[in-house]
Amino acid sequence: MELVTLKRFEKGFVTAGWIGMIGGLCLLLLLNILILTNIDVTDNNFYLFVYLTAPFNVIAICSKKSRSLGIWGLSILLFIMIFTVIIFFLGWMVIPFP
Repeated sequence: MELVTLKRFEKGFVTAGWIGMIGGLCLLLLLNILILTNIDVTDNNFYLFVYLTAPFNVIAICSKKSRSLGIWGLSILLFIMIFTVIIFFLGWMVIPFP
């Protein structure tokens, strides 16, 4: 009986996976636009979108059909976070004091 209830929510898990994946790709696009136009990442609500996209990816990992979407979405978000930290420290090494 429990398998029937899980299959009922399968479509919601897949939808959450696609929302998380598309949200991660949009965040990558936004990060590239911010870097190319020389706008500071902290000036806008960039990290708010990261924190809103992450729960969709975590929800997508709970299902077997949407697990790959959730892992891809979380890996995109992890890449964005690592990239921003590395660029921050590299910029801090060049100009340590404002």
